[in-house]
Amino acid sequence: MIRNYITAALRHLLKRKTYTLLNAFGLSIGLACATLIALWVKDELSFDTFHEKASRTYRVAATFVDESGRFDQAVTCIPLAPALETDLPEIEHAVRIDRSDAVVQLGDRKFVEDNVLGVDPSFFKIFSFQLLKGNIETALNEPYNIVISESMSKKYFGELDPIGHTLRIFLYDPNQQGAEYKVTGVVQDCPLNSHFRYDFLFSFKTIEAYDPDSFGYDGWFNNGYYTYILVKPDARIDGLSVKLAKFLEKYIGNDMKKHNINWTYFLQPLTDIHLKSNLRYELGPTTSIGYVVVFASVGLVVFLLACINYINLSTAYSSDRFKEVGVRKVIGARRNQLIGQYLMESWILAMVSLLVAFVWIELARPLFESLTGKPVMALYAPETIIPLIIIGSVAGIVSGLYPSLILSSFPTVNVLKANLKSGSMGVLLRKSLVVVQFSVTVILVTGIVVIQRQLSFIRTKDLGFNKENLLVLNVNGSSEVRTGYQGFYNELLSGKFVESVARSSSFIAGGLGNSGATFEDASGKKVNGTFYNFSIDADYIGTYKMKLLAGRTFVPGSLADSTSLIVNEATVRAYGYESPADVIGKDVLFRGKTFHLVGVVRDFNYNTLHTQVEPTCMYMARNGFSRIAVRLNGDVNEGVGYVTGVWKKHFPNSVLDHSFADDRLDVNYRSEQRFSKIFIIFSAIAVTVACLGLFSLVSFSVETRTKEIGIRKVLGATVGSILGMLSREFVVLVLISVVVAIPVAYYLMNDWLSNFAYRIDFGPSAFLAAGILVLAIAAITVAIRSMTAATANPVKALRNE
Repeated sequence: MIRNYITAALRHLLKRKTYTLLNAFGLSIGLACATLIALWVKDELSFDTFHEKASRTYRVAATFVDESGRFDQAVTCIPLAPALETDLPEIEHAVRIDRSDAVVQLGDRKFVEDNVLGVDPSFFKIFSFQLLKGNIETALNEPYNIVISESMSKKYFGELDPIGHTLRIFLYDPNQQGAEYKVTGVVQDCPLNSHFRYDFLFSFKTIEAYDPDSFGYDGWFNNGYYTYILVKPDARIDGLSVKLAKFLEKYIGNDMKKHNINWTYFLQPLTDIHLKSNLRYELGPTTSIGYVVVFASVGLVVFLLACINYINLSTAYSSDRFKEVGVRKVIGARRNQLIGQYLMESWILAMVSLLVAFVWIELARPLFESLTGKPVMALYAPETIIPLIIIGSVAGIVSGLYPSLILSSFPTVNVLKANLKSGSMGVLLRKSLVVVQFSVTVILVTGIVVIQRQLSFIRTKDLGFNKENLLVLNVNGSSEVRTGYQGFYNELLSGKFVESVARSSSFIAGGLGNSGATFEDASGKKVNGTFYNFSIDADYIGTYKMKLLAGRTFVPGSLADSTSLIVNEATVRAYGYESPADVIGKDVLFRGKTFHLVGVVRDFNYNTLHTQVEPTCMYMARNGFSRIAVRLNGDVNEGVGYVTGVWKKHFPNSVLDHSFADDRLDVNYRSEQRFSKIFIIFSAIAVTVACLGLFSLVSFSVETRTKEIGIRKVLGATVGSILGMLSREFVVLVLISVVVAIPVAYYLMNDWLSNFAYRIDFGPSAFLAAGILVLAIAAITVAIRSMTAATANPVKALRNE
């Protein structure tokens, strides 16, 4: 019997090619989208789960509170890890991580490497990274020992065994000429689903050898490192969390009371960091669980829309099978046999769609990997194929269940007499499904409009400085650059391609460090707060084209400005002053010295637009600087070429590491840009699938009203009037969809925008644009199918009836 089912099913599917192609297209698109998104979601949820002890591994993060407010951050201090191991019996191991960028040199070859981590030997006891060469017990025990990744081993040493060889690295080198790091191991390349990346792992004892004072009492106030702990299997996390909250009182409790500040620690599960952490100074880029939920929802929506389309298409094309049903019943077919026959057809079509889905996936794979920034993993693995077959089978059977029940339920006599009515429940179901489809479509299109407006706002917002034609050069610890800067500076300014040049300790919009400060508020009270801060030279504000609101900038070569500060507007507001001029001349206790406020600049964004601008100060740079900003004038390409030539002339032994400010700013919003592109593409697919659903309902309406259309045309009805008649009810359905979708879309988009401190105000225009677009798409879809019926020969329609 099954063989007969399969044979009959194949005959029917091949006979009705339009029906088969439409269904296969819709289901395959739905399966392809769901598969790609499911694999991406699976990868996002897998971050850090490959560690054998992941369930017992936590990151220690900190909460800082002072009189000006509070904030959470991922960094902690150097002495914390050894103190935790000593004082808290629940902790099995603790490890510190220091992240740096550095120039790495072997012979005449130099490269700027990003992922250079300083770690304790316990790193390999907590994390399950495999050491491929070297002794795991001793590889990181001595200062200036380094373990390199497999890729870095091939990059620097080729097929040569690197163990025992040295690399010159310009990091923690007392003589500023590069320090010799001895290679003691080769570690596997960092898995892509790790929340931090490494290419080099050097011994944390290197930092102690370079700066022993950082491990003393003052080290408790130097929060620039990351601490991870492995708790014992029987440890009670809630009890450990209580101890951590009070941990610092033992070591710096008196100082915290003296300055009216408070540091507390809290634990973050290792596997939560990638998706659920958005602290200051994250070790690596994180994302949001909200994005995962959105993409999973979009994938599910596209898949469900495809299943809805199957029901509508099957119903729309069911009228040409009524006689077949009647004949089968006359010759003795039972209802369960008819249901089995139609379910077999549905299942075969689902399996064909699944095969086609893999074709779509392979075609879309390069684009999808480019958009997400990660490869599609385990596509043909059993853990992917088997669930897909199950899901495809269930989707085919469930989607075909309703049409099969309807077709098999018609009385034989009525079928043969063509005395058929689909019933009000069937009409209501089909219309309800179309309303659901287009409600989802309106929500997705509204999302596209709002997301694109927000990203446009990000690109065009005034950041408080001019990012155009601003070339940023990284010093990368080169003493050659620091000592020879003045000659480089003078020659750059002598050329026609450079407008101005400035030095600083950081690139704004890349994040700044913060330090405690005591400042008098508008009421005269001394308030302990924190200032984001970085050092600049006298040319900086002019080079970045910041707006000075009160006071003055630094004076070149002024000894008095060694204790001067320039602050931003947020400082004025935070301490209750009405005007920027009111703070000029005020004293600030900062970094153990008294500074005088000499200027106020307009707020500038040094973090992403997700966070508010907070009190920030700039102090005078001396010899220490890490960035050089060059404001280019005229042709940008010629300007870069000119700067490159001057750099090589003055710093022949230093790597030129440069980028434009606007490109570096765009990196901060890479996740939003990716989210936008993926959302737009899959939303467009969802809209296409929804239009197929509308097409199916129009087809059904046309087929059931063929005789009516023929009579109307014989009586003189125009093509336009028939189009209007067929379109009217569908336009009403789409309008209902818009009304249903608006509150849902408003809630979802408002929730997404709440992640930005600086955001657009979206009002009725976003919904109006989405509604008009969806109505236009629906109207075109209806017109395409209705036009055929409206222009058909009425004599043929009446004869067939």
